[in-house]
Amino acid sequence: MSAPAKSTTPIAPAIVKSKDWMKATTLELLSGSKDESSVLDAKVKECHCCKQVRREERQRWEVEEKRVHEEAERKAHKEAECAKAEAERKAMEEVECKAREQVEKERAELQAGAELQQRKAAEEAAKQRVMEVAAKQKTMAQEALKKRAREEPEAGPVSILFYLCF
Repeated sequence: MSAPAKSTTPIAPAIVKSKDWMKATTLELLSGSKDESSVLDAKVKECHCCKQVRREERQRWEVEEKRVHEEAERKAHKEAECAKAEAERKAMEEVECKAREQVEKERAELQAGAELQQRKAAEEAAKQRVMEVAAKQKTMAQEALKKRAREEPEAGPVSILFYLCF
């Protein structure tokens, strides 16, 4: 009685795709393959290819991760610069606004002071004119009294008082 040929024994797909390539290779060798070195070489190449694929995949992932990180840093740096520029612009606007307000306040104070001086000068001029007119009227009244006193010598001091009161 002979045992069935080992070459007909199927190899489980889970074992072939297993990470333990030695186990899969051993099972394949036990299944009756005649060229053991070629099977070992193929499995070693397959293992190296898988490792190379994983290495390349990891490198691609690292490059992509680095690119995304650098892009995020550039974006954050750009946003920080924009925020800084905006803050500087707002600060300059505030300074300019305060300066304009100060200038307007000083201008209003100067204008108010000038108007006050003009008003005082106008009042003073009006008082001066009133005093000049009053002085002129007083001198005219005195001259008129003197003239009447010369024309009417018989009127005494009572008539002069009469003219002054009315």
